[in-house]
Amino acid sequence: MKKNLTYLLLGSGWLFLAIFLLSGYFFNKLSDGNETSNFRPIVWGYHMELFKGAVQCSLLEDDILERKIFLKKKVFSKVTRKEEKIDGSIYFFEDEITLLSDAIEFVQKEKECCPFFKFDISILPFGQGFAIQISGSEDAIEMLRDFENNEY
Repeated sequence: MKKNLTYLLLGSGWLFLAIFLLSGYFFNKLSDGNETSNFRPIVWGYHMELFKGAVQCSLLEDDILERKIFLKKKVFSKVTRKEEKIDGSIYFFEDEITLLSDAIEFVQKEKECCPFFKFDISILPFGQGFAIQISGSEDAIEMLRDFENNEY
């Protein structure tokens, strides 16, 4: 009886493993193998109603410069791919736990001083890393592009 129960548990474990692996195969088939991600879990219109396009960072000028240098070295230097969107950009990163931790810290600090940005973090399937989507009003996106294009 104990032996049969062991075989039943082992067999069900293998069954669940097979289902898990097949789900990845079917997920890839259903998504047409398209690796781009257009995640939008928060309705954009609601975000724009809240901030009405207001753009003003709460940091002092010296603090802003220090923050920009830190972000360029610690987070944005590790971007593996970038996709431009009408209302922002999606930044893709490798699957690295310390980098993910730095990215989450980045979002936490940015939402305090620049609440006009909308951040979406997505952990991509099958070890493809993670992505951060930064969106905002036209003025906010112009501020983001200015940050990307300037050396500090």
